[in-house]
Amino acid sequence: MAPSEETLTDTQRSVLEYVQEHLMKDHRPPTVREVMRHFKWNSPQSARKHLLALEEKGYLEREEHTARGLRLSEDSSVGISIPVLGKVAAGLPLLAEENRETTMVVDPSMARGGRSLFALTVRGDSMVNAHILPGDRVIVQQTSHATPGEIVVALIEGEATVKTFRKTSNKVVLEAANPKYDPIVVTQDKDFRIIGKVVGVFSPR
Repeated sequence: MAPSEETLTDTQRSVLEYVQEHLMKDHRPPTVREVMRHFKWNSPQSARKHLLALEEKGYLEREEHTARGLRLSEDSSVGISIPVLGKVAAGLPLLAEENRETTMVVDPSMARGGRSLFALTVRGDSMVNAHILPGDRVIVQQTSHATPGEIVVALIEGEATVKTFRKTSNKVVLEAANPKYDPIVVTQDKDFRIIGKVVGVFSPR
């Protein structure tokens, strides 16, 4: 539902601004109790009342059965929500619900030109010299093509990996940014495809 023309109260506007700031800073929404503590209210019911009003007026949407189920409406210009993927299982479509861990909010400019984005949590130290650390989230533009030298997310035998893409006339090489790891030479017998290229990195630290 698009935000209505109905005027927000001062308190509702303050709550909306807090939710937006929390999403942009932490890339996840606040809980009801975090809203309550921020505004020094004595009961979570006060927070729920104002959040519900923002939902009814189309500024917020909610996913059921989760403490951090708030998200900005799709018409919000403050940020866009993208899926955060866990391990990508063989045989499943990239953005299948089984692969999704949560969502995060990124600046709308990252999706300029109609780019489709997702995030992937990094689970190793092979790209530390490219300033991509374990636990970071890489923001990925979906594409099956990349230019040599770009950092890509590739699927090899159904497993996702983040590496620098290199290519010669007869082979593809995925290069780590850590001398502990040898390059991965992609042979023709491997099930290999590029699923996106890294356009940003978010560190939760």
